[in-house]
Amino acid sequence: MRILYIINRMTNLAGIERILTCKMNYIAEETSNQVLLTTYEQQGRPLSFQLNKKIEYRPIDVILPLREGQSFIKWLTAYHHARKEFKKEFHLILQELHPDIVVCTIYSYQVLDIICNISHRLNIKTILESHTKGETASMAHKFQYNRTLFKLFTMWDKHIMTSLKNCQCVVTLTKQDVTFWKQYSKHIEVIPNMLTITPQKVTDYHVKRIVSAGRYMTEKGFDRLLEAWHLLSDNYQDWQLFIFGNEDKSPYQHIVDQYRMNNRVHLLSATSNIAEEFSKSSIYVMSSRFEGFGLVLAEAMSCGLPCISFDCPYGPREIIRDGQDGILVEDGNIQALTRAMEHLMSDVALRQMMGNMAIRNISRYDPKAIMKQWYQLFENI
Repeated sequence: MRILYIINRMTNLAGIERILTCKMNYIAEETSNQVLLTTYEQQGRPLSFQLNKKIEYRPIDVILPLREGQSFIKWLTAYHHARKEFKKEFHLILQELHPDIVVCTIYSYQVLDIICNISHRLNIKTILESHTKGETASMAHKFQYNRTLFKLFTMWDKHIMTSLKNCQCVVTLTKQDVTFWKQYSKHIEVIPNMLTITPQKVTDYHVKRIVSAGRYMTEKGFDRLLEAWHLLSDNYQDWQLFIFGNEDKSPYQHIVDQYRMNNRVHLLSATSNIAEEFSKSSIYVMSSRFEGFGLVLAEAMSCGLPCISFDCPYGPREIIRDGQDGILVEDGNIQALTRAMEHLMSDVALRQMMGNMAIRNISRYDPKAIMKQWYQLFENI
């Protein structure tokens, strides 16, 4: 079986790039299936993570322009041209590589209709992976500031979603996300992300170090975490908070400066060895406004970290077993997040007990168990 994965780009040291690489490498190493990969906005940059040598990589050089910095008409013209170019190049890729299945991620949403429709015409089966909260994938979601554009792109979204009739299956990461996708697809499977790191066990639960990770973007809610950190009582001023991520950290540094927390907050760049940072900490905190799954939670737990998370959509509720291996906090309740942190920070024995339970509970995301579900899907569609 020849399986072609397509995503816009693989340039960041982030969750989607890591999970997709691990999945492709696992198939290439453990089965006789041939794995293929294409990107279309890579621009010659190196892939985030190393691919197995058996995987054939065929990039397409097409950039879908961003709206920022140009007039709407100029952007729309460039967007239409880029879609036409992608359609031509993708058709050539399918004819040259002859895949049996095309698997695309939600990050290719802007060309999803092209992927589904061309694949269907060539009798190639397609699978869409939803890696984020479904509602946020839409084009209209990005134009809420303008009523006319919002209506226009709502109609465009309907066109794109209609193409899912030519898609054999939509795979979501959580049960909560099924509700959104069932209005567009009759076949939906829930297959969570697998663990992608080699766990490094927490070395000392006495260490006064909390860790968090993710892109420095609004959806990750680091502003909420820093507000909660600011409210910690005087008993916990000797604790250190380490945040790792890509993108612009300056809005969060402003909060740190405002509250004079530079001596106990560290805003750092993303690391390729997050497991090592987990092992040097004693608590993990997720402050996201929404997640597609929350892979970093599962991976922190695999290292033995008790986790605290807002009960945001989607993922944390399905990963953390509240009170057993971590703590779920009412979404957006900053004071409750502070109380939850103080609760764990005050009790070494509780941190160790929850950490040990986390290792036991998170084994359900073992790669072998998750990839078995993917193999069954490939055979059954």
